[in-house]
Amino acid sequence: MKKNRTIFWTLIVVVALAVVLGGALKLTAITSSDTFCITCHAYEKVSWDYGQHPDVGCIACHTKGTIQDKTAGLRKVYLTLTDQVDPHRDNLPSYLDNTQDNCIACHMDSERIALMPVFKERHDEYLRHAPSCMSCHEAGHSLKLRDLRVPGTRLRL
Repeated sequence: MKKNRTIFWTLIVVVALAVVLGGALKLTAITSSDTFCITCHAYEKVSWDYGQHPDVGCIACHTKGTIQDKTAGLRKVYLTLTDQVDPHRDNLPSYLDNTQDNCIACHMDSERIALMPVFKERHDEYLRHAPSCMSCHEAGHSLKLRDLRVPGTRLRL
């Protein structure tokens, strides 16, 4: 009888952990989507749509990794829901080091370098004198597009 009870509770714990893990993975996927980001940052999404990379998602540049992003995100949700932060007046972090790596990964891939070796040589020289790609290139959230921005709808839970 005691063995059956142990098996029963072990099974309950395993099922509960599976449900929690599955929920966490689903929530991570939902909160990593552009649809989630634009619930508060619709104005940025509009400018991005008219910028250089409309097909690149928010998380491609605005990330430091899942754990750090979700921890910072929970803090931001708390601050927003308690009216300590207004997402419509809050600057998004750009994570310049990650953004720079993203630029290089896409724009200096081996295929492009093989087709245009001078492109890499020129840009290696530019990067010796400029702190980042964004020193010369507009990343997408252009001030020229400010008039296209509209306030987003705040997600209230």
